[in-house]
Amino acid sequence: MRTAWRRWALMMIVVAAVVAAASPAAAAELEKKSWEVGAYLVGSNYANGSTISDTFAWGVRGGFIGTPRHEVEFTFELQSADHATKGSDVTYDITKWTINYVYNTKVKKPESKLIPLLLFGAGTMSYDGGGESESTTILQAGGGVRVLFTKKFGMRFDAKIWHFRGDGEVIPSDSYFAFDMTVGVSYLFGGGA
Repeated sequence: MRTAWRRWALMMIVVAAVVAAASPAAAAELEKKSWEVGAYLVGSNYANGSTISDTFAWGVRGGFIGTPRHEVEFTFELQSADHATKGSDVTYDITKWTINYVYNTKVKKPESKLIPLLLFGAGTMSYDGGGESESTTILQAGGGVRVLFTKKFGMRFDAKIWHFRGDGEVIPSDSYFAFDMTVGVSYLFGGGA
């Protein structure tokens, strides 16, 4: 299963490199009052004590870009992860919803296709395993880079660290951190005025 996810991630990176090399230069500037929608592959690395094994999953995002620097974004992810204890038959089904503030930094070179970004957010993680279900609040922070191939199409690479708490029944009761790496595509539309 993990080998298949790695193949998909590698394929997405190769496609991005080919499109970037073949596309004309796009100004690395987002339009005010525009929208961004996209899908991404996420690799999650959970704290060892949480009993959740590292896993890959898909997610979707949508956001409103109020000004070229400021964006509010909503994300949704579905994951399935094994129990970290070898030989356990418990599988976790995980759903994450977050709302993020994204700060797109100003690019100094006008011919650059890259827009570095910072993000901060909060949301919920619902999980079930072994017949029990619970949810927890998550807080996250991270950064990344947006690569624009055209004014409407691009890719995003993000890294986030986030915090959650176990409930004591499904996941041991403690405070945990997890680390996510994402690669995805973005479509931008609207804008102006």
